[in-house]
Amino acid sequence: MNNDELIEDGLEEMENILKKAEVGRIALSNGAMPYIVPVNFLYHEGKIVFHCAWEGKKSDIMKKNPNCCFEVDEFMGEVSYHRETQCRLDYDSVLAFGRAHIEDDQEKKIRLLQLFAEKYSELYRRPLFEGGKRFGKDRVSECCCVVIDVEELTGRRGRTVEDRLKKTMWHHRF
Repeated sequence: MNNDELIEDGLEEMENILKKAEVGRIALSNGAMPYIVPVNFLYHEGKIVFHCAWEGKKSDIMKKNPNCCFEVDEFMGEVSYHRETQCRLDYDSVLAFGRAHIEDDQEKKIRLLQLFAEKYSELYRRPLFEGGKRFGKDRVSECCCVVIDVEELTGRRGRTVEDRLKKTMWHHRF
């Protein structure tokens, strides 16, 4: 009855899911109280990058405890039946475990924020001679750039095959 398949690496699949997703959720721990919040993000070279205000709950918690988990998911298709009830969707999901820090190197921060802008805005992807924009040094102080150094990725894919859910699971340690 178990249709699960474990693939010990699956790094390429998980990275594709991370690169394609537009919203992820960072989970932090404030002592005994968990905290999770959705953010727009960038996945680049084994790192997850997002920006936020210099002050706030996320920043306060990360300063005390940089350990975090980051989650993305994508659901697709129509809701299908499971045991005579419509309740199943095909999906892809990835969990990234690592440590978050604020990027202090200004040149790295500018490069990461440029890549972030390219992901979400066609204007930043265009060459300058075609009217494109670049993230300017004058804007670097406007926000905090958070980088999660990913240590481990796990992922799952669920697909309905012949009215049954077939799961594929991936695991990769950096």
